[in-house]
Amino acid sequence: MDNKTTPLHNPRLSEVMAVAQPLVQWMVKSGIGYNEFAQALKPLFLSMAEQELEALGQKASDSSISLLSGLHRKDVRAFRQAAKAHTQSIQHNLSQWSKPSAANQVFTRWLSSSWPQAIPFQGESDSFEALAQSVSKDVHPRAMLQEMTRLNLAHEIKGFVHLIKDGFIPDTHERQARELLSASVADHLCAGVHNLHTTGQPKFLEQSVFANELSKDSIDQLHALSQRLWEQVLKDVVQAASVLCEKDTGCADPHRFRLGLFAFDAPEIPSPPTGDPHE
Repeated sequence: MDNKTTPLHNPRLSEVMAVAQPLVQWMVKSGIGYNEFAQALKPLFLSMAEQELEALGQKASDSSISLLSGLHRKDVRAFRQAAKAHTQSIQHNLSQWSKPSAANQVFTRWLSSSWPQAIPFQGESDSFEALAQSVSKDVHPRAMLQEMTRLNLAHEIKGFVHLIKDGFIPDTHERQARELLSASVADHLCAGVHNLHTTGQPKFLEQSVFANELSKDSIDQLHALSQRLWEQVLKDVVQAASVLCEKDTGCADPHRFRLGLFAFDAPEIPSPPTGDPHE
């Protein structure tokens, strides 16, 4: 009889691995290998273990961190000094990536407004100048238009600036696209983890709708509906947020807010057969 015992896996690991699968796919496509990723994870596991112990009111010793994180004690000692700086760097990046550029803010306000898709460049109201200055008075409207033209968000023809609606999606090779994905997915996960492990506090909005056994035509209809609904949500939220941002400028305890919506479809994977196929 084999004396070896099968290690007991945390039953939640399969759920975490479902989230990790597209992340690993992204890493493989980006040239990030297992060893590089595993090494980068060590100070992150250490820092998160320290935060959890602090939340539980327990002392963050090398032994307790090692037990909670699964890291060897020698790694805890080696990474403990660098872990906090490592985590702060990640959080700083996410915070910075969450802030859209001035050009993207102009684009979003225009897209969510009732303004036409072509407006005069100059004018005291209903002009690109007025729109650009409502976002930032530190950037000249002409410089703002040049940046939006570079990003394929707008272009000028005979004194009129034309909005390019499809320009909102950044090129897949652009750093901005990767940062946007990182920040959006991270905030989505933070909302879900908060809801799973927090009691006695308000829950974040974190819902989705699922339907299956659909034809390609039905999928196309649902994508079109999702796009229409998002355009209305975008308009309402941006209008409200613009007013609130102006009202709260300089507040003592600033917070950031993100509302997202995504749509995805894929072929269904058939269920594995059950029973003896020869019966």
